[in-house]
Amino acid sequence: MTNWDHRFLLMAQLVAGWSKDPSSKVGAVITDGKRIVSIGFNGFPAGTDDDPSIYDDRERKYRRVLHAEQNAMSFAKRDLAGCTIYTTHPPCARCAAQIVQEGIKRVVCPPPSEDFLTRWKDDMTESLAMFHEANVDFVESDPT
Repeated sequence: MTNWDHRFLLMAQLVAGWSKDPSSKVGAVITDGKRIVSIGFNGFPAGTDDDPSIYDDRERKYRRVLHAEQNAMSFAKRDLAGCTIYTTHPPCARCAAQIVQEGIKRVVCPPPSEDFLTRWKDDMTESLAMFHEANVDFVESDPT
């Protein structure tokens, strides 16, 4: 891992803190070399109600929430081919599919915790399969 990888992982952690979701705070930073292209955190679409009570209703929250990776890719407003995305958690299969589709060539995130794996192992397995098939480098690195 380079010093820049370390810096961008720390930035993803900072961005994650902007999420209003009390149970899951996820951040993402997309870069092109050493330049930041876009950032994103998990939350509801712009212009929609983000009342805390909606976050408490898990089913309703999941129907509305955009993942950090989705927000970062959406806000980029440019071609992302060849870019790197730094995330605070391994991407879910839905986000991995979009990462592959956008042409992002490198994903950097911390190793998943045991708690994360108990809930998301199957999803992560599918993500890693897509990354492998599409020749997307997947790097696990602890930002601390």
